[in-house]
Amino acid sequence: MGDYYRGGRGAPRSRNKRYREDDFDEREYRRQPHESLLARLQRELLAIAESPLARIEDVIKTITKLFTSNYENEELRTGFRTLIQQMIIEQPFKIPFVAVVILVSNSGLPEAAEEILKDTYQSAQRYLDEGNFTSLKLVLRFLGCCQGLHTDDGVFKFLFELLIKAEALKLAGNENIAVGLTSIIMITLPYIIASSADNESQREMAAKILGRTAALSQISDSLQYLLRPFSGEGDVSIGEPAIKLLQQQLENEAAREWPLSALPRPWEAFKSELDAARKYTFPDLAIPAQFENVDESSLVPEVFFSVFTHQSTETVPSTNDIACSLFRDAIDDTLNILDFNRIAVARFLVDIDCYFAADVFIKRATPYDRVKEVAGERSTWKPEDVAVDAVFSQLLRLPNPKHKLIYYHSIFTEMCKIAAAAVAPSLGRAIRYMYSNVENMDVELTNRFIDWFSHHLSNFGFTWKWGEWESNLALTEVHPRKAFILGAVEKEIRLSFPSRIKGTLPDAYSVLIPEAKEKDIPFFKYDSDDTAFSTEGKEVFSLLKDKKPDTDIDAVLESVTRTATEQNLRGDPGSYARDMYITSICYLGAKSLSHVLSCIERCKEKLLSIGQESPEARRQIVRSVMDYWVDQPGVGANVVDKLLNYSVLTPSSVVEWALFDAGYAALSQNHIWEMVSTTVNKVNNPEDEEYSAVLAAYEATLDSAKVEQKQIAELVLSALRKIADGQGNVDNEAEDEAFINMDDSQQNEYKSWMGWWGRQWLKAFTRRYRIEGVINEDDVRSLRI
Repeated sequence: MGDYYRGGRGAPRSRNKRYREDDFDEREYRRQPHESLLARLQRELLAIAESPLARIEDVIKTITKLFTSNYENEELRTGFRTLIQQMIIEQPFKIPFVAVVILVSNSGLPEAAEEILKDTYQSAQRYLDEGNFTSLKLVLRFLGCCQGLHTDDGVFKFLFELLIKAEALKLAGNENIAVGLTSIIMITLPYIIASSADNESQREMAAKILGRTAALSQISDSLQYLLRPFSGEGDVSIGEPAIKLLQQQLENEAAREWPLSALPRPWEAFKSELDAARKYTFPDLAIPAQFENVDESSLVPEVFFSVFTHQSTETVPSTNDIACSLFRDAIDDTLNILDFNRIAVARFLVDIDCYFAADVFIKRATPYDRVKEVAGERSTWKPEDVAVDAVFSQLLRLPNPKHKLIYYHSIFTEMCKIAAAAVAPSLGRAIRYMYSNVENMDVELTNRFIDWFSHHLSNFGFTWKWGEWESNLALTEVHPRKAFILGAVEKEIRLSFPSRIKGTLPDAYSVLIPEAKEKDIPFFKYDSDDTAFSTEGKEVFSLLKDKKPDTDIDAVLESVTRTATEQNLRGDPGSYARDMYITSICYLGAKSLSHVLSCIERCKEKLLSIGQESPEARRQIVRSVMDYWVDQPGVGANVVDKLLNYSVLTPSSVVEWALFDAGYAALSQNHIWEMVSTTVNKVNNPEDEEYSAVLAAYEATLDSAKVEQKQIAELVLSALRKIADGQGNVDNEAEDEAFINMDDSQQNEYKSWMGWWGRQWLKAFTRRYRIEGVINEDDVRSLRI
């Protein structure tokens, strides 16, 4: 019998594998994979401009030589052309560098560049026909960077045609599409001016275009006020239409002879050979008559948002500088196009200083208090601030972000993983700015801010300098700053558990997490003998737990209703039985969401019958759920949402409870916003799969769904208008008692902030209904926003 190996390094292969006696050399060899020419070319092109250590001129020479010298290889030629078109759309930062690859290729092998230009012209026509304005803009940017390849006016020929179309659309009343086309024209101009083409003639044509875009950049839509992220005093540029600022920036740049110092000019190293290369005629592109494929609601004019323009040291470009729009536009496109790869997006944003001119940015991770010292006479722009500012502008975009909010949350998380030392301090300054301005921030953005803040902390050990805000704990609970703290802590608890969060907070915050919140399962009120019908309540819970038939449960509930009637108890006699049944279901399913869903599914028929008794019965279901989960209201809101999906509740019952039964001080609470906002969104989007059950039960046709949408809108807006005017009713006894115990100054402050919350909610839901087309401009004026 042979010897067996008993451990240690250098173990031979197992004899279980196929073995030959002549395999005397036990070492394993791995064959080096062969990299094809196409794979190498693709790798080189995809990595262009990513390394600050590599000279961009050498990289471009390597790529063009590899491409042109192997142009006869059909696989390589086809693959490279395809990759060029993909990079134009998916990697906007690299467009100026990719364009120079084509410019240099043209000087050595004109037919290669000509084929790529033809591909790009075809792409431009396709995006025109599809109404894909973002892709059209990026293709025109590439062609603008290739302006030196064109004869006569080149890209300007098409821009003038597009400008004529925009003017006609604005006259016809299609302002959103006109603004979209005008933005494409204007953001293309800097790239043409910074190209290898003759500067003097380009500047003259740009001046002609700017003379005509001035009128097109003025937004007349009354919706603009509703889109302002902040109210009151502050930076007037925040909330301004982005196209209006872009017009001003271009005019400022033209007055200074178009320095465009932020844009890279990698073509300058090849200037002599580019001048002598072949030129091409820009083709005629057919502009659609009506852009029927464009969804106008998706073209709501962008408004400018920033969290860093207020600083004494300028770490992002001012709104007077064209770099502000150039950076923001490239970042926004990268964010919203590459949503399928958040890690790649985060890397691009961290490396943003690689894709613009040298010395435009200060060194990464420079502390804010040393920026001026380190920069000296150079730029003080911090690359991480520019990136963070742009991501916040998309996260807090009104009326809606372009992707789910969680996507933008993940970008910040990945950026911190890649470059924590640079990104984390920028986020800290942004957080402090938004918190200090929460009294002026749009309420929808405040709630998005709460969601992001708590989620972001959950990814990094729930660490924050809470001591900075400790003085605000003395504020009334309806003060926006105190409401933010309460909402953020509540969200953190939902993402973890109470004792874990309590351990991350200073001692002063311990009052926000009382003992009742730390219980895994809320107290079942019928376990107390002081509760009316406590014996019957425990019996109903026992029957539900043992899965007894509904007839046994109904017998107990009917006896409760009879007793309440005989004793002439306050309110609807049936409310005691309903509350008992709903509370028992909540208690039975309190271990987890899956448990409560299982209980709802099992008791669905009984719940549906209770919900169909009356509108008041449905509101009571909401009340019972929220009363049981009073110490964990986020969980209660989630359960209410599931009951809505099961058709046990109607949208109006949820909205009415939130605006009437919960008391209007509840408008300061994040979970109330979540409930109303989610419910309204379901009504406004009946194609939502989860809401289809609600439609099936309560609405038969799309027309009737629109009627319900209008009814909910009237209910929400009229109630909020009353609250804003101080006419709302406080139906919650506990809150009423707390209000009575206040002195006059406290009551006045309380009323003032309750009116403030009413006005903020009214603005937010007016905007939402105006965007959806549920109300018109006359309705907006009548609401006195």
